[in-house]
Amino acid sequence: MTDESAGRRINPFFIHDGGTTTTATTTCNHQDFTGDSSDDDPWKRAGMPGMILSRNCSVKANGVPSMTGGAGMVDVNVRQRNAVGIIKWIRKEKKKKKIQNNKKKTLRYGGRPTAGAHLRDFMHATSMHGLKYAAEKEATWIERFLWIALFLACFCTAVFFIMRMWSKWVSSPVIISVESTDFPNSMINFPTVSVCNVNQVSNAIVLALIKSKIYREANMSRENLLDLLGGLMRGGVPDSGEDYITQLEDSIHLGELTSANLTFFMRNVAQPCSQMLLYCEWQSKPVNCSDIFQLVPSNQGFCCVYNLQTVHLNRKRNRAVPAGQQPVKAHGEGVQMGLTVLLDAQIDDYALTSSFFHGFKVLIHHPEDQPDPSTKGFAVSPGSEVFVGVSASSIFSTDDVRLLTPAARNCRYSYENHLNYFSRYSQSNCLMERMARSITRQCGCLPFYFLVGDEATPTCRFKKKSCVQSAFHDFYQKDVNCPVNCNTTSYTADISRGHFPNRDFRASRMARNTKAPINDTYLQNNVALLHVFFRDRSGIQYRRDVRYEWQDFVSAVGGLLGLGVGFSLLSLMEILYFCGLRSCLRRNRAIPAPAPFHPFNHIEFDINKRLARHIRLNM
Repeated sequence: MTDESAGRRINPFFIHDGGTTTTATTTCNHQDFTGDSSDDDPWKRAGMPGMILSRNCSVKANGVPSMTGGAGMVDVNVRQRNAVGIIKWIRKEKKKKKIQNNKKKTLRYGGRPTAGAHLRDFMHATSMHGLKYAAEKEATWIERFLWIALFLACFCTAVFFIMRMWSKWVSSPVIISVESTDFPNSMINFPTVSVCNVNQVSNAIVLALIKSKIYREANMSRENLLDLLGGLMRGGVPDSGEDYITQLEDSIHLGELTSANLTFFMRNVAQPCSQMLLYCEWQSKPVNCSDIFQLVPSNQGFCCVYNLQTVHLNRKRNRAVPAGQQPVKAHGEGVQMGLTVLLDAQIDDYALTSSFFHGFKVLIHHPEDQPDPSTKGFAVSPGSEVFVGVSASSIFSTDDVRLLTPAARNCRYSYENHLNYFSRYSQSNCLMERMARSITRQCGCLPFYFLVGDEATPTCRFKKKSCVQSAFHDFYQKDVNCPVNCNTTSYTADISRGHFPNRDFRASRMARNTKAPINDTYLQNNVALLHVFFRDRSGIQYRRDVRYEWQDFVSAVGGLLGLGVGFSLLSLMEILYFCGLRSCLRRNRAIPAPAPFHPFNHIEFDINKRLARHIRLNM
């Protein structure tokens, strides 16, 4: 390449007109910058630096100063002003390039990028909100601080709500909600009805006992026998004194009390169900009361119980198990589809009562629960007709609840049985067994009315009653771990009553089929009529389910993070990529060095474009 050709390529002062080239010569008052002829650099041989840096050069066309504005000629002052502007622009570009090179000086060619470079690239590329504004080159430190502070505030807010949701999930992983408000009662077992006469001992039976040979030999009066029975049932110290009652126990050959002989003895002195129940109907059909009711011991004497299930009792390990019944269901609502019972209190036969009123205690409870008239039930007085409208609500648990531990779901299934005296688990069974263990451990015996317990466990005599009372008191003060059933049914009763009987009762089927006296005086003083039925055709069914499944929790966390900072699964992949995966993939990849840089290579085209535009405007 000749000097002239190099000058034409880069010298903006060469003027081309119609294919004719007019050479513009330059006369300068300072030292020439062309350098010596031995230098191979075409930039120096072309004299470009000298021409641009000179401000006092005069330019001639063919040796004559050009002062005209004809085609192909450029005014000298215009060219000087353009050269000064070009020099300023070149210096500005060189300064900007130097700053950029200083920022990247830590990046070694052929080495690994720094953590700062990865962080800047991540902030520019991430889909999370706000970070790209903090990484902009033109952003001031105030802008960076504000955007980073906003990002952290939104992130902390999202984390706060996530922690609250996690705490609720861990503390209460199960939630109960309404599944149906129209669940048919025909699919629910009819409740158990327990009728307990407040009179615990029949006076006629006591009088018959004291006339027997064994009691005559013991010289026992009616008052002495009632003191003995009252001490055994109520656990209180009678007027005759504790020592005298103990002596009576020994005198009637009850020194070796067992569950069998004492339960048989207490059953024989109680009012039998055949005398308590005068008439029974089930779903408007007369039935034999003895076929559907059974005598069951309780903590206030014996009760006549309907629809009691005892299949849950372990007969091989329990000392006294009633026969039990299969659960029944009512296929409708109202009095006609329920249980009707005519009750006879036999007030004249009262000898030992558990309360200070005449009549009965009635309990409505689950078929697997044992009757407990001391804590539950309502009173039914003679001379009244009582209507008990029952509402049932059932709870079932989903299969997801089954996967949780019993401690987490706070309930147990019937097959999750850890009890010794029951083949199936229920909360009432658990409480009864725990109570029996506590009394046995503290007193070494059990009261006669406990259905659970080994045959070898002795029955508590009267002298143990103070220990039994103390054991009961201590047990109720303990925090017993007996969770509810995961699948269960609960019953609530709506009770109303009226005066009984009226004149029409004598002509009813019930009066005709009753063997007891039916004069008005006896009915008003001794007899009560009880109706137990479902109040509605349907009930409420609840569902026990997990509060959050794992996919629900992940969705909730993603929603909160997305609302706060725009975080998504792709953002997580971006973090993993820029934290380690990117460095691993580019570990052996060298960064190529840049091509040799000349300060005028990148501006040559722009210089020619700007000069050409300026020349066209001044022609």
